[in-house]
Amino acid sequence: MKTLGEMSAGIAHELNQPLNAIKMGSDYLRLLSESGRKPPAGDLDAVTAQISEQVDRAAAIIAHLRDFGRKSQPTLENVDVNDPIRGVFAIIGHELSLQGIAVTLDLGELAPIKAHANRLEQVFFNLVVNARDALVQSLRPGAPEGPRSIAIATRMADGRVIATVTDNGCGIPESERHKIFEPFFTTKQAGQGMGLGLAITYGIIKDYGGDIVVDEPPGGGCTFRLIFPAARDPGVFGA
Repeated sequence: MKTLGEMSAGIAHELNQPLNAIKMGSDYLRLLSESGRKPPAGDLDAVTAQISEQVDRAAAIIAHLRDFGRKSQPTLENVDVNDPIRGVFAIIGHELSLQGIAVTLDLGELAPIKAHANRLEQVFFNLVVNARDALVQSLRPGAPEGPRSIAIATRMADGRVIATVTDNGCGIPESERHKIFEPFFTTKQAGQGMGLGLAITYGIIKDYGGDIVVDEPPGGGCTFRLIFPAARDPGVFGA
């Protein structure tokens, strides 16, 4: 529920785009109707097709949110880690862009892992939101100015799926890194976080036989590295 609450702003931005397009198209048709004029050749087809396309887009966003919030089935399924990563940015990508945060995705070809897609999406959502908050915190008076970025990369290594989430924000002091996965521990200001996001993330990853470690990249900021065992029945991977 906490994560769904965090998603609300991103969902609002994503839904506003198709809704604005639908309103513009419908207002155009209404003005023509009120003036008694017929649409120019081809305009009627173009406007109605655009309205239909934007309705489908809004419906897809709502369906995605419903899938995200549904209860996971007991049975694990084969999941391509790249899919939940893309799902995160389908929801909050526009919000990050409005905040001046550049996003880089370097997603390799992966074997599936045994997991639940919506719970993995929660993992990456929590990590991206934390990265965003670190970047916003870096804008405080006295902090160095510069481009703000989040980079996510995935690859295979020794039969394992590796995913990294890197930001160039304020970073985590080395003295506190061993505590960040403890429930209710937070480096954020009072009232800005309960300290549960990383604890939940850690638990989900461990449920899937994975591991997560935090490092400081050479340029500063923070990198979370997720390691998952590849599924033994990878299906069509590599076909």
